[in-house]
Amino acid sequence: MNRWNTADTTLLCAALFFLMAVGFKIVFPGNVAAEGFLFVTEAALVGGIADWFAVTALFKKPLGFSFHTAILPRRRKDFVKASVVMVQQEFFSRRTIFKKLGDFKLMPRIVDYFAREETRKMVVEELFSMVKKFVAAQNKETRSKAIANELRRILRDIPAQGLINDFGAHFKRNDKDRELFISIVKAMRRTAAKPETCDKLQELLEEYANEKTKNMGGFSILMAGLAQMLDLVNFEEAARIMQIQLLKLLDELAADTQLHRRTLNECRLKISELSDTPEFKDLVERIQMDAATALPLEEAIELALIHLENQIKSPDARNLGGLIKKLFDDEYGRFLQLLREDTAAKVAFEKFVDELTARAALHAQPLVGVVAKSALDKLTEEQLNNLVYDKAEQDFIWIRLNGSIVGSVVGLAIFILIKTAGLSV
Repeated sequence: MNRWNTADTTLLCAALFFLMAVGFKIVFPGNVAAEGFLFVTEAALVGGIADWFAVTALFKKPLGFSFHTAILPRRRKDFVKASVVMVQQEFFSRRTIFKKLGDFKLMPRIVDYFAREETRKMVVEELFSMVKKFVAAQNKETRSKAIANELRRILRDIPAQGLINDFGAHFKRNDKDRELFISIVKAMRRTAAKPETCDKLQELLEEYANEKTKNMGGFSILMAGLAQMLDLVNFEEAARIMQIQLLKLLDELAADTQLHRRTLNECRLKISELSDTPEFKDLVERIQMDAATALPLEEAIELALIHLENQIKSPDARNLGGLIKKLFDDEYGRFLQLLREDTAAKVAFEKFVDELTARAALHAQPLVGVVAKSALDKLTEEQLNNLVYDKAEQDFIWIRLNGSIVGSVVGLAIFILIKTAGLSV
């Protein structure tokens, strides 16, 4: 505002021309041209001074004149308030924000950013770091006790009949009862095929024969002893035959034969009848309670948590930590594929991003006003004047130039009208 400009030069020229016109008027009294020149220069000087006064009065007191001058410093608070409102409602209005965000097209930029390899590594590492921090922050002893107590509560609260039905249904549905039956039969066959089994059968036969002969008369005991002496009764051979027949029976039970199916169905029927008895239900409930009390769950769970933490910390890709990182990386790749190829996912994510950015911008709208008000309040009067003046300096200069130009034109027109009317100046 204190710089010399074109309007100042024009005003100075108008003053000089006015002085020249006064001289011409004195030297050439009664000369129409001198009178007209004086009239025009006087009007130009008055117009220039008036517009200089008007422009200057916006920012300070021209020539110390204080009546309705220095308007901007005097109305500083109103100006700041109006500027803040203008910034919020015009420059950052809801319509302007949504239009700019709509024109900006964030989605392709976000996809390109996510597709960068360094972004992928950063996200995967950050997620993996969060998992490690979460696991390390857990109190193993407290957590194991809490998990063990919850498992015990669940085990105790399971209805015994429901547990029996679930196990029975699971075994029937997956044919596990047949596998269990075959496993039991094969275990029995391995036991029956041992030599000591044959010896045991022989002992049983001999004991049975001795019991029978005790209850017989003397003649019968004599005949039994004679038969053994003549090898008519061979307990060893009989035991071996019985073992062979037992093995055949067990082989037939283990194979898919009619005997196998009939025996399995009979076992199923008996087990079903047994599971409906109160005694069996009470047995299952006692097993539940004993298991809930006796199982060392705390120690097992704490060891499992320690092992889990060590596995996650290990850099080996074959450990749990490597598997988790690979899982995060694979899921990140699927996420990118969805954003690129799945139209529904792309539309949903784009809508989410647009709403998020719009809400963030709307929440920032009052902050813009606060920042603008804070900045304007910190300005001195001179800085505030220069801020406004610099934004429209050329317009202010032209206002002052127009004052001199319009004044001279109007003065010339009035002079011509006066002379035309035959009046004296």
